[in-house]
Amino acid sequence: MKRVLLTVHKFFPEHRAGTEVLTLNIAKELRERGYEVLIVTANPPDVDARRKETHDCETSNYEYEGIPVHVIEEALRLKGYRFSFEYDHPHVAAHFKELLNDFKPDLVQIVHAQNHSAAIIDVARELNIPVVFYSTDFWFVCPIVQLKRPDGKVCRGPGPGAVKCLDCYTPKLFPPLSEFKEALGAKYPSTKGASAVQDAAVKAAYAAYIATKLPEATKATLSRPGKLRTAANKLQAILVPTKLMRDVFVENGIDEKLIHHVPFGIRLDALTPHTKKSESPHVRIAFIGTLFEHKGVDLLIKAFLGLPEEAKCDLNIYGSTDQFPEYGKKLLDMAHDGSSNSKKIAFKGTFPQEKFGEILSNIDVLVIPSRWYENTPLVMQSALATKTPLIATDLGGMAEIIDHDNTGLLFTLNSAESLKQQLLRVVTEKGLLEKFSSNIKDERSVQVMVDEIEKIYAPFLKIRTSA
Repeated sequence: MKRVLLTVHKFFPEHRAGTEVLTLNIAKELRERGYEVLIVTANPPDVDARRKETHDCETSNYEYEGIPVHVIEEALRLKGYRFSFEYDHPHVAAHFKELLNDFKPDLVQIVHAQNHSAAIIDVARELNIPVVFYSTDFWFVCPIVQLKRPDGKVCRGPGPGAVKCLDCYTPKLFPPLSEFKEALGAKYPSTKGASAVQDAAVKAAYAAYIATKLPEATKATLSRPGKLRTAANKLQAILVPTKLMRDVFVENGIDEKLIHHVPFGIRLDALTPHTKKSESPHVRIAFIGTLFEHKGVDLLIKAFLGLPEEAKCDLNIYGSTDQFPEYGKKLLDMAHDGSSNSKKIAFKGTFPQEKFGEILSNIDVLVIPSRWYENTPLVMQSALATKTPLIATDLGGMAEIIDHDNTGLLFTLNSAESLKQQLLRVVTEKGLLEKFSSNIKDERSVQVMVDEIEKIYAPFLKIRTSA
């Protein structure tokens, strides 16, 4: 039986975003085809329940939907932490080597290397284990993964000498003053208080901390692109879901010969029975996803509130306002401005994956107002599988999916006015949504995707098993 080890930055049950779903789908399909599979993930800082139970442990294990999962915990990842560990983590590398010697995989598939670092590639290659990478974002090029500048403009990479990362990424390596003050107060209770003297002392300590750490942070930032470019070019194959990602990788020094265009596939069995929409006297507009600034939900709310009051439509927003509470509160405040249209907006929270098809059958048009490139979001593919038309930002992987004015609509990046005009079209132009729905082609299945992945595995597995 062939063995495949998959790595992902975070995983179920705490994390349920697209990369986690993709990893689970690949793992389950490989298992169906006779592979022995192990998922290796890491506990990022925002994990709650299991982290509290395992905060002293360096690793832990559990099973999810029949798939064994090995967790590299914070206790190991944060030990003696240095800024360069984000992309070159010696402790994770040492543990990963032990894990490879124990599990003895025939191939490692990286779905995400964040929280592990690219050092796991070196470890696997030292043991002559082939490594295939299926990229879901731009982590290998951009440390904040989204290729988005602080001013909101999109980016194509670090630039010569990584200078673009110095004002974008380096500041994010330091905790904000509020967190520093809280940590200092926990360690030195005498610093707690509201006096001007105490406040000045804390600010001085914070400035000294940054001054002390800045050289290390700068060096880590400037060294990152070269380290990751070298690591990426040691891979046996790099799978990308979009042509945009291929172009960005090549522009940033990754060998084009390693890159294979393999669009994502999704599980269709729970979606295709829901292509028929339930009846509604008005147009049901919706957003499904993470409620965070880069997803652009505020743009959608602003655009919706700008529609004529007589517009026969409503807006349902699916996602947790608690995950990023500051942004969640901003959205709630925007949506509850007291206008007539605000009464048509509802926050619906989250829902289990098995309800996805049912939810989509009650949505007439799904909006993806992202402020970053995106890479074929699985929510878009799920919508298309149920023949649900899309309105999305004219950018990146989103623009590759939608044929404007034929299967959906595109709007200008960061423009609530442009989005409003597209919303107005689907609300007022009779038959437009029906036209889009009838033009949507069938979506790719997980099975087709894994067929293509296996073809890429094949030569490396043959060499490995014959060695």
